[in-house]
Amino acid sequence: MPITACQCMTGNIRFRLASGDDLEATYEVFVAAADELHARTGRPPIDDTPQRRDWALPFRTHALAHDPERFWVAEAEDRVVGFGIATLREHVWYLAALHVLPDYQARGVGRELLRRCLAAGGDSPSVVRTVISEAVQPISNALYARHRMYQWMPLIHVTGAVPERLAETRLDHEAVSDEQALDQLDSIDRVVLGLRRSIDHRYRINLPGLTCLLFRLGGASIGYAYVSGSGQVGPVAARAPRQIPRILSATLRFVRKRGLPQATLAVPGHCHAALAYLLDNGFRYSDSINLLLASRPFGHLDRYLVSAVDALL
Repeated sequence: MPITACQCMTGNIRFRLASGDDLEATYEVFVAAADELHARTGRPPIDDTPQRRDWALPFRTHALAHDPERFWVAEAEDRVVGFGIATLREHVWYLAALHVLPDYQARGVGRELLRRCLAAGGDSPSVVRTVISEAVQPISNALYARHRMYQWMPLIHVTGAVPERLAETRLDHEAVSDEQALDQLDSIDRVVLGLRRSIDHRYRINLPGLTCLLFRLGGASIGYAYVSGSGQVGPVAARAPRQIPRILSATLRFVRKRGLPQATLAVPGHCHAALAYLLDNGFRYSDSINLLLASRPFGHLDRYLVSAVDALL
């Protein structure tokens, strides 16, 4: 696909599909954009830890492998100044990242990156378009609304010390170590999200430091949960809302057995069972609330927690 250009106030901005040489540069754009937003809203800079980079770069490699036509960068003066990454899983298009360097914001760069990511499967009437955005970003949220992605529900970040005593759940669980369980994970996603996403489960179960727990009751798989080596939990899915507290209890027991004193989770506002369970066990809301935007509702998010580890849904 030929490179096209967009004349902006700062000069010539080029937009092109990303390559493997852009991964580090796009991460640096994310850090600069996130730090500027945090400073503007009175928050400390993000924790740019080696572990954060360890998660961010494999995600970009994954996007390049499976969604190359939805991974775009903007260049100016021979450097990357913005990027956008979207995924398409069956009928759900998801904007996983859209960041622009502060000096190039408000100049149409983000709008053009979004347009190009949408053009690769996201502009079909049959497709659900969705994105997670910070509530303190009115300009970004208005941009998404112009593309019919409207505020659907809050996404609440919850953190806290793992209780020493948690109720026994009598759930069987196993740590998924190979791809033999992909069909079971996909069957749960079909019930919860209305789609299959084997490629994302395959990516996650092969990430060092990330464990996928598959839960069974009476021999039947009822849900799953991912746990990182630093206590980040998610995504979590259950076939029925009533199973969420039991799955969370078993997951937090696993977190404590690994010697992790604290856990962090990202809970859709519709998932009342998760919020009630976590708050009853001493967890607290963090200092930020995101918004889940969508062109129309999809799935059953009363039984789902999004990823607290990576940029995938």
